[in-house]
Amino acid sequence: MDERNTKMETYFNTKDIAKRNALLKQLVFDLPENGKDFFLKVYKKERYLDMRLTAIRGYAAFASEEEVAILMSKMLEILKKRPDSTPSNYHEYEILRSSFLIPYLLEKYPYDCFEKFNEQLNKQYDAMPEVFKGIFTCDDNGEHIQLIPPAIVRKKIENFLHG
Repeated sequence: MDERNTKMETYFNTKDIAKRNALLKQLVFDLPENGKDFFLKVYKKERYLDMRLTAIRGYAAFASEEEVAILMSKMLEILKKRPDSTPSNYHEYEILRSSFLIPYLLEKYPYDCFEKFNEQLNKQYDAMPEVFKGIFTCDDNGEHIQLIPPAIVRKKIENFLHG
């Protein structure tokens, strides 16, 4: 069994979400031969939008625009409901907006479905209070980059929440 297959098997056998996320990011760059099925299964398994969109990034390398659009349509529905359950969903929004995901997908695959998702994402992001914006981002490899020190973030959010 080659390294990519081992990573895919490990992905489905681990409960640790951070480990799964790290493996998923590696596999997006490795693009294993049977990646189409793998990334579709990941998309269906995960509930976090950033991990689902990472799966779509891998899936798009193997799938047609129409196949990708079906998944993105479901993603758009979920995204639109996010403010109801998580009004200031900055953590997911920042990852989705980072160069690792939506900007990459828009550049590599200029599909209408990615454009529509991006428009909705920006609309919801813009509607959030400023205190929740620009805290961190991810680089081209999906690695977390802290833009504002955590202690300052905590203080700003506390001040916002408690007046």
